[in-house]
This record gives sequence, structure tokens and C-alpha cells, in this order.
Amino acid sequence: MQKLFLLALALTCAVTVRSEMLVKSEPIRPDRKITLFNGRDLSGWTKVITAEPGACPDATWSVADGVIRCTGKPFGYLMTQQSYADYRLHVEYRWYGTSDQMNSGIFIHKTGPDTFFLPKAIETQLKKDNAGDFVLLSQATLNNLTNPKNLRVEKIAPCSEKPVGEWNRVEITVRGNTLSSYINGVLQNSGNAIYTDAGQICLQSEGGPIEFRNITIEPIP
Repeated sequence: MQKLFLLALALTCAVTVRSEMLVKSEPIRPDRKITLFNGRDLSGWTKVITAEPGACPDATWSVADGVIRCTGKPFGYLMTQQSYADYRLHVEYRWYGTSDQMNSGIFIHKTGPDTFFLPKAIETQLKKDNAGDFVLLSQATLNNLTNPKNLRVEKIAPCSEKPVGEWNRVEITVRGNTLSSYINGVLQNSGNAIYTDAGQICLQSEGGPIEFRNITIEPIP
């Protein structure tokens, strides 16, 4: 009976709150700088995590001292409640605490259902020593590559990450079906022929405790 209760609690806690979802049918194309994280709470975002005993989105994702804090467990993602197209995304992140699983990512052009840990999207990898790789999630396509599952496209420059505990800067430019990704000012990857030209933006929970701040989008110059 106790096991059944814990399972029911986990499923209740892990479910995505659809009443908060107000995604517009037409994507937002910014004509000015827009702040996606207000530094106080997670307004405008939805927490999606893997349902498992004891799991609760509010335990995985929280706000403290003006930053978004993610424990990395269980797996999932924090998702904007709006879809975006033609923008430059700015995100800062750093690893905190101690962990041998410093793994996370930023998803763009997320589309489709939220029933999977890895939704259909293009991921800019943040995994330690691999920041800037692309991962084509759930058969997403890029550069006309065949992708049976979650194809990895390696970064093009040497590692440009800062030491653990320091803030890193990620800038992703999305123009139609093309994108480019910079880690601390270094172009690490680019692509074209993406499967779609708009979608939601997500921050990933994938094992390591990580913090995010200064999340904005703005028009492409």
C-alpha cells in the first residue's frame, strides 16, 4: 500500500501542469530584447521531469539568489510556455556543488509532446568538456543528416568552457532553419536545414547540479 501511495504521489507531482500552458499558435519573433527569466520565480516556464517514486518538479527546479537552480535529478527539462523564431538567445550557466555527472543542455525548436525525457529538439550540449556539441534529439534533423535516434554533431573548435564554478556564456542565433552556437564567445557549431523554423526553448536536467541566469532573447542584428 505504501509503495502504491508513493507511486501515485510521484505521478501527481511529476505531471506537467497544462492549465499554465499558454503557448501561442504563432511563434514570437522578438522586435526588442525580452527577458525570459525574471530572477524571482519561474513565471513563463513549465517543469517537465521523469515520473519516478519521490520525484517532484519543485524539488528539481527552484529559484535562489536570482538564479535558476537545477538538481539534475530526475531527468527532464524546464520549458518556455511560448514558441519562438528568428532570435538570438543568451544564457549563462555554471556547475555548482560536487558531481561526476556534469551534464545538461539547451534545447531550441522543441516541438511535439512532453511525454519523453528527450523531446524533439536541437540541443546545444553543455556537458563538461563537450559544450557546443549538437545533439539531434528524437530524430530531429539538421544539415540533411540521417538521424535514427539522437545523433551527435561534434563541436568545431577546442573546448572554450571556463573552470567549474565560473559562469559560462552561451549565445545561440536562430534564423529560419539555420542556427549557430557560441560558448564564451567562441563559435562551436552551426547548422542549416533544421526540421522546423520555430519552437520552444528548454533547459535540461540530466544528472549534474547546474545554475542558469541572464536568459534573454533579442532580434538578430
